[in-house]
Amino acid sequence: MRDSLSQARLVLNAGLDQHDCHDDVFLDERGMRFVSQWRFTLGSTLAIRCRYLHSRVGWAEVALEGTVVWSEPCPDKPDSLPTYDTTVLFLELPDDLRQDVREFSYHLAAV
Repeated sequence: MRDSLSQARLVLNAGLDQHDCHDDVFLDERGMRFVSQWRFTLGSTLAIRCRYLHSRVGWAEVALEGTVVWSEPCPDKPDSLPTYDTTVLFLELPDDLRQDVREFSYHLAAV
């Protein structure tokens, strides 16, 4: 399991449904791939918050929005709930968020 200092939190329905993704999270400026307990419909829009501990500024958060382009079942593991491999594409990532995404991606890779 990943260090709890870097995590992605999926936020749906204006915060009514939330799920932390600690493992198998990959993020870059084009999109994000993660494994979660939810299966998403292709074309759905997801709000995603990524949180990490920055060495100079403390806790930092990146709020992103993207479109689901892939959501398929992962191979079943004994005695566990089904999980889904999901890919979200960021269609229009504003320039001011690109550096934040790079920073979070760096923290994910370092964990």
